[in-house]
Amino acid sequence: MTSSLKSPAATPADLPPETLVITGWSAVSPHGLTDRAFAAGVRSGAKTSVRPDESYGPLPSPEVCLVPGFDIKGLLGPVGTAKMDRLTALALVASDGLLQDAEGNRVVETDGRTGVVLGISMGSLENVTNFLKQSYTNALPFHVDAGRIPFGSLNHAAGATAIRHGLTGPNTTVAGGRVSGLLALNYARRLMGQGRATKYLVGSAEEFSAAHAWIEHTAVLPGDPSPLLGEGCGLFVVEHAGTAQRPALAAVLAVETRVDIDDDPGAAVTACVHRALAKAGVTADEVWAAVPSAAPTAAGRAEHEALTALLPAEALTRVPSMELLGDTSAAAATFQIQAVLSVAEGEPAAAGRIALITAVDRDGAVGCAVLRLLDPSLGTNLDPDLDPKLDPNGATA
Repeated sequence: MTSSLKSPAATPADLPPETLVITGWSAVSPHGLTDRAFAAGVRSGAKTSVRPDESYGPLPSPEVCLVPGFDIKGLLGPVGTAKMDRLTALALVASDGLLQDAEGNRVVETDGRTGVVLGISMGSLENVTNFLKQSYTNALPFHVDAGRIPFGSLNHAAGATAIRHGLTGPNTTVAGGRVSGLLALNYARRLMGQGRATKYLVGSAEEFSAAHAWIEHTAVLPGDPSPLLGEGCGLFVVEHAGTAQRPALAAVLAVETRVDIDDDPGAAVTACVHRALAKAGVTADEVWAAVPSAAPTAAGRAEHEALTALLPAEALTRVPSMELLGDTSAAAATFQIQAVLSVAEGEPAAAGRIALITAVDRDGAVGCAVLRLLDPSLGTNLDPDLDPKLDPNGATA
C-alpha cells in the first residue's frame, strides 16, 4: 500500500487507481426497505424484534427480526412472483434500490462486464423443504410443483438479479454462512483485479422462514438459547478508484479469510486480523471502528474477546452491536460494513479512518476486511457531473 492510504486525510483522489472502492450501497433489513431506513436505525440503536405472524406456525423463538412491510407482489409486481422465494425477492428489491431511483430510472452505469456475486447460506430453505415435503406426502414422489424447481437452485437469486437488470458480467453465488458477505467481496476483488469484470454488485442475503428457524434451533449447543433470527439483503457497487463513476465511500484495503481447523476461533480471528492489517499497511492502534458479527455462539463470543484484546477499546463501541438486527446469518457481514458506513456518514471525524469487519461461522469459516472510510466531497477524480454528496440512492454520503 502507498503511504497516502495511511493518512487520515486520505481522499478518493489519493488512492492508487487499482484500489477497490465502494461507491454505493442498498439495504433491505429489519430496519426497513431502504438504505436510509437502515442508516437511521443503526445510528439510533433501535431494536427490530417483533412477534412473528401466526402463518409461520410454531417457532422455537417467540420473536424474530423481519423486514417490515415486505410484500413480494406489492414490491415487485405480479409477473413472475407467484412462486418466488423470499430470498430471491430480497435480492431483487435490494438491487432495485441500488441501481434505480424511486421512479425506476437507472442511476448507476453498467457495461457488459458488470458482474454479480451474492453470498448466501443454503439458499431458500423454505422452498427446498416444502418441495421435499411434497415428494413425500403427495400421491407419488414426482407429484411436485415443478414451477418451484428453479427457485430451489443455489444460484437463483444472483441469476435473477442479473437478468432483471441486464448484467452480463461474471455471475456467482458463494455460500459461507456469516462470512458470506466477505467471501463475496473478496471474490469480486479478485476477478476485478484479473480484468474479468469492470464493476460488481456484491453482497449477501438471508431469508427468515420456519424451516430456517428450526434448523438453527437444532444446531444450538446445550445451554444456549434458540437464536433471535433476522433476515435481509445488503448490496454494494464496487469499482476501481481510477475508473469509478461515482464518489467513493470507502476503500477496500484488504480482505482475508481463514478456516478454524483447531477448534480455536479466537486464535483464528486473531491471526486473520493480523494478516489483514499487515496487508493493508495499518496497525491495530489505527482502527477507528471495529464491527464483529455478534454471532450468538461460542465462536461469536471468542471473536469479540479476540478483538477486545487486539484493538483500542473505543473502536468496539463506535458502531452499535449487530445483535439489534438479530442473527442475519449470510447477510451479517454485508450489514456490518453498511453499519460502519451509516455511522461514518454522520461523523465528520470518520473520514480517512480505518474500519475493521470480522465474521465467524460455526463451520469454522473466519473472515475480516479492512476499509479506509472516505469523505467523497473532499477531492475526487470521479465524474464531475455527479453530485459528490449523493450516493446512488440519493442519500447524503
